[in-house]
Amino acid sequence: MANKKAVLEQLANYFADKGMMTPSEYKSANDAPMRYMVAKRPFGSWVRMQGMIKTNFPNQWAKAMGVEAPTPVVEEAPKVAATKKAAPAAPKKAKK
Repeated sequence: MANKKAVLEQLANYFADKGMMTPSEYKSANDAPMRYMVAKRPFGSWVRMQGMIKTNFPNQWAKAMGVEAPTPVVEEAPKVAATKKAAPAAPKKAKK
């Protein structure tokens, strides 16, 4: 089986340059980096391959789709008011 990550990266870079394609457009392209079946086989379907590009290579996906690259959102942790720490529970007495 082909190395999925390597195939996915080649396709992501290709689509970033050319734009996302349908299977018929990809098959008719003269400069495709690999045959259609080689591109599709490790993923099972063309749509699944596109979804994996979207997940693993978001910048190339954004270029291929003609949208702005997503910027990572960093949420600040909410400030917690200082609270008193509860005293540890007393040890239990042994039963006689």
